[in-house]
Amino acid sequence: MDILQYTPDLQAPLTQFYNRLVADVPHCYPVKEKEFANVMSSATGQTDSTDDDLEAETVFVAIKNGVVQAFIHVGYYQDENENSEKVNNGVIKFFGYKRGSRHVGQITLEKAENYLKTYNISRIIAFSKIYRYRFYHFEYAHLSNSLDHVQALLGLNGYQRCNGQIFLDWENFSVTPTTSKMPVTISVDWKEGRGKLPNCSITAHKDKEEVGVCWSVSCAEFSSHPDVQDWVYTDWLGVEDEYQGQGLGKYLLLYSLQEMQKVGYKHASLSTDWNNNLALLFYSNYGYKVVDWTYAYEKVL
Repeated sequence: MDILQYTPDLQAPLTQFYNRLVADVPHCYPVKEKEFANVMSSATGQTDSTDDDLEAETVFVAIKNGVVQAFIHVGYYQDENENSEKVNNGVIKFFGYKRGSRHVGQITLEKAENYLKTYNISRIIAFSKIYRYRFYHFEYAHLSNSLDHVQALLGLNGYQRCNGQIFLDWENFSVTPTTSKMPVTISVDWKEGRGKLPNCSITAHKDKEEVGVCWSVSCAEFSSHPDVQDWVYTDWLGVEDEYQGQGLGKYLLLYSLQEMQKVGYKHASLSTDWNNNLALLFYSNYGYKVVDWTYAYEKVL
């Protein structure tokens, strides 16, 4: 078996491997070679800058008998520690290996770690929601529970969960028009995005003061696959502290879904922090059901 640094001639088999790997991951859809090549470009020096400003990006690909068995995409970024000293933090942007091929996954991970250590990194963060492929899952996703074999291998190598996002879906959602218990004025702002259907921001004002917002985007912002065109993702729902507990959050969410339904959206998705039990209780009691738990991992060196 060979572990090679990525070159464009590996694009086709690598894209096929990625698509097989994430086939059972919620909200992961088949990716075309051209789209996958775009995220690889920063790892080959074909672009001067990246959206996430990672340094020394590279991808290691494990190949056996001409077939991709694993790959890992890494880089690092610079930060300041508590003493205001510059430190380098390694990043595993994505890592996957063929289920059942633990040995291949292990040596691929070790290859990447040894590479990162040459940059004097102090820690490695894996599957951060900041450093991610746009088409992997929906926004804010970390490593999915569906890739449990990858989670297990990271844990075996000293990585610990440091963050998480829970994803909830409401397929074929249907909401009944409601009224707000609090007298508010609602404004609706539509904006075109990547999807066929528009994105939307809904704002609640009371006495000319902004008291709550609900931002929704087409899931086509994350994937070019046609199946996501009628999915809407609630990116943010917030109510000012002094107005919480009065039903405004529920009103804004349902109002937003009514507007989404009017323009053609059929399915809704959102996520919340792994420790936010109040939000999980709120969403799960209004029609949403948990479809995935995702986690970020950290290894301190």
